[in-house]
Amino acid sequence: MSFIEECKQAVLQDWQKILNHPFLMELARGVLSREKFEYYLSQDDYYLQDLLSTLGILVAKAQGRVKDFAIHLLYETLQGEVAMHEAIKREKGMEFFSKGEVATIYGDFLLRTAYEGDVLDILVVLCPCFLSYKEIGERLFPQAGKDIPSTYRFWLESYAGEAYQRITNELLTHVGEEAKDIPERQRKELTGLFRRATWLEYRFWEESYTFRLE
Repeated sequence: MSFIEECKQAVLQDWQKILNHPFLMELARGVLSREKFEYYLSQDDYYLQDLLSTLGILVAKAQGRVKDFAIHLLYETLQGEVAMHEAIKREKGMEFFSKGEVATIYGDFLLRTAYEGDVLDILVVLCPCFLSYKEIGERLFPQAGKDIPSTYRFWLESYAGEAYQRITNELLTHVGEEAKDIPERQRKELTGLFRRATWLEYRFWEESYTFRLE
């Protein structure tokens, strides 16, 4: 069992809550309210800003093959998720919301880990986001009906696409290589980072699903 699979087993209940969250189930069926999706997209914009900063720190700290990967991951995030967001936001009538509690906490957690931790800390804290979105794309895009809103289909297709699947697999490979033969104390600390990031992923979906315009 890989290190990341061990981490997933440690958070299995929360992991399943993410993959089966009603926000995602309703999105795949095309019945999720547009308001909730727009709130989510706004919050994910804030997350991506902090993610790009985190990746910049990773580039600065990493060496060798991991530095090359970090540069590639930064580029793919700009060309993939950031570009996808920009395409969706060009639609008429998109509403933008201020930064919520979860995006604030999650962003602070990413940046604090990046500034205070080492390269492996940063790689591990990125995994719950990349890996859960990879699994969301794999599971839900094939289930999405052709009559769901084009925006929802485009969003799902982005995470089911070859580019996102490939970059996520590369991330997992580098984590596996960097985590070889680390002491048990460090494994526990890294599992704690993975657990915290997974919980924040769940909270991200929950806050977006329960959002109500005042």
